[in-house]
Amino acid sequence: MLVFYTCLVALFDMIDSGQRDCSRGVPVGVKLDKFFNELKQRKIYRVAALYAAAAWLLLQVADVVLESFPVPGWLMQGLIVAATLGFPLALLVAWMLGPRSVEESGDTLSAPDSTEPLALSGLGDKPSIVVLPFDCYSEQVSDRWYTDALTEDLTTLISRIPGFFVVARNTAFTYKGKSVDVRSVGEDLGVRYVLEGSVRRSEKGMRVTAQLIETATGTHLWAEKYDRGADDLEQLHDELCLAIVFKLGAELTRAEVNLSRQRPPAEWGVWELYQQARGMLQFYGWSRKTFSETADLLRQAIAIDPEFAPAHAFLSLILALGHWTRLITDRDAAYEAAVAAAEKAMELAPESSEVLGFVGCALSDLGQPERGIPVIDRAIELDPSNSQAFAALGAAKVISGKLQEGITDLKHAIRISPADPGMAPWSTILSIGECFSGHEQEALQWAHRAIKADPRYFGAYMALAVAHFRLEQHVEAQKALTEAKRLNPELTEESIVAMIGASTWSDMTSVALGIPDI
Repeated sequence: MLVFYTCLVALFDMIDSGQRDCSRGVPVGVKLDKFFNELKQRKIYRVAALYAAAAWLLLQVADVVLESFPVPGWLMQGLIVAATLGFPLALLVAWMLGPRSVEESGDTLSAPDSTEPLALSGLGDKPSIVVLPFDCYSEQVSDRWYTDALTEDLTTLISRIPGFFVVARNTAFTYKGKSVDVRSVGEDLGVRYVLEGSVRRSEKGMRVTAQLIETATGTHLWAEKYDRGADDLEQLHDELCLAIVFKLGAELTRAEVNLSRQRPPAEWGVWELYQQARGMLQFYGWSRKTFSETADLLRQAIAIDPEFAPAHAFLSLILALGHWTRLITDRDAAYEAAVAAAEKAMELAPESSEVLGFVGCALSDLGQPERGIPVIDRAIELDPSNSQAFAALGAAKVISGKLQEGITDLKHAIRISPADPGMAPWSTILSIGECFSGHEQEALQWAHRAIKADPRYFGAYMALAVAHFRLEQHVEAQKALTEAKRLNPELTEESIVAMIGASTWSDMTSVALGIPDI
């Protein structure tokens, strides 16, 4: 009875799993096919045939032999019962001990002539990702071709995300059509993240889903669905791929920052130090203390690996921002160090979009937009998905007086990366640009959006104060300026002028009355 119950449990589990798959668009028949393939893989059919043959032969021999001896009649009956009961037991043992299929085990790859699992070595702390072949829930051949093309193009585009290693498509496609455990994939390939998804046809067109999973825990970090009309699918293919990759890049950066924070600081390597520096302004706000600690983290990373160009590039940006906002005390030293770090970064990685984006933004913040803008343009040419570069380009143009061009670039950066950690400063500069363009209501909306993105960012309240003042809402402007001062006690008249311009501040001095030290 125990054996019978165990078999029933396994069968019901298989049926239940098939029903769940059906609710996701996978027919029950597909699951049953996999079940029967599993029986074949574990040699259940062979065991059943061999057991039946052996039992029949044993009973035939016993029948002949026992006739020659005075034995009770129930003995033969007992042998028949034992042989019958032993049949499901033999199948159960064969199922438990037999070789599992790829789908069941998740061991999709193995190293030839080796008992060691196949894993990519030499990646170190560098984050890595594999794009598993997307599932196609359609019987049309063209849809299957499109699904494969989508997987390939996503792999190519993700490989352009700075700092990430992407497993090649040939390896990724060994998983096509197989039910896998992402944790096993992570162990097999040595990757930290998996991107998987599906393509399904509907009456209105096609729906593409994508989800990002951390392999160590199986945690779903991000998921999104994209609907496209069937008629315009091909022409919107590139747009769809870019939309996925743009959002993915921000989520991967966010995940890396959070992951590094889970380790003790004493264990941080170059990558952890760099990611912590990237997240400092986001987590702790803009202040002299934050800028100082961020610069220290980057210098530690550079001390460990002087050839790590992103650390030099981001250090140049932090020093430049500190110089511009007056949040670094020794501005002359910061200026010289920022220029030196920028030049070193470009020397080490002249073709890195990430590096050039940071450097171009730094040079622009240092008052050299004529040098910074061409560098940013090159960063965008190398990687059109670099939202940071678009934002830097927009900011540089706004600062240099090219308001409409700058607004367009900033809006593009926000459109392609709407959940970016840089949303607060991007929206702030956009608000100031809209305000100077005479669009005070739009400026007000962007200032509120900046505050929503990061309530601790004092610059957002500065933009809010300017917008309210332009709308002749002086009380509201004073409240916003007071909040900016509360968030940043080091805020001075000099730093305000640097952010909004001397003429604007000259008009606004009346709203600063009563605010200490301004």
